[in-house]
Amino acid sequence: MGFNPVTVDDQSLASLIGSRLCHDLVSPIGAIGNGLELLRMTQETSPELDLVEEAVKVAQARIRLFRLAFGAANAEQSISAGEFTQALDALSANGRISVQTDSPAAMSRFTARRLALAALCAETAMAWGGDILVDPTGISAQAKRLKLDGDLWQALAAGRAAETLGSSTVHFALLAGSGPVSLALGDTSLTIRI
Repeated sequence: MGFNPVTVDDQSLASLIGSRLCHDLVSPIGAIGNGLELLRMTQETSPELDLVEEAVKVAQARIRLFRLAFGAANAEQSISAGEFTQALDALSANGRISVQTDSPAAMSRFTARRLALAALCAETAMAWGGDILVDPTGISAQAKRLKLDGDLWQALAAGRAAETLGSSTVHFALLAGSGPVSLALGDTSLTIRI
């Protein structure tokens, strides 16, 4: 009997890895959140407990966003507007960025994944904060000023990974590899249409 290796393209492999990591992190972070709830019942409020509780909330929110953006998705799966909005709320966790969503009652998980990747690209450019509006066709962002890495954005427009790609900017390559995008970039605004 011969060995038949499973072949997976780079995009699918990255998505499966993302799904696995998020799946494995959800339970322990959820357990920490449950433990904090129990501590709240038995101990007085303290700045230390508040700090840990806030960190757990941010971690849970980021995992929801990462599961959507980096996890496996196909056009047959759908996501509700509530789940989608809740995942994107992670971008607002630090208070620098506000996010508004204008989405239908449900959308394909593949579209939601592309929108989440686009929102992460916008977040990368918004080092000083700003506002992001997400609708079913893409995202629009406004800020007092943007930090645009030309190589990343040019590569995204060309549908390829940038040469300067790193772990903090992998979402640019994933969005570029998931289908065509159109960009409009300015000093204080950007638009990504998927």
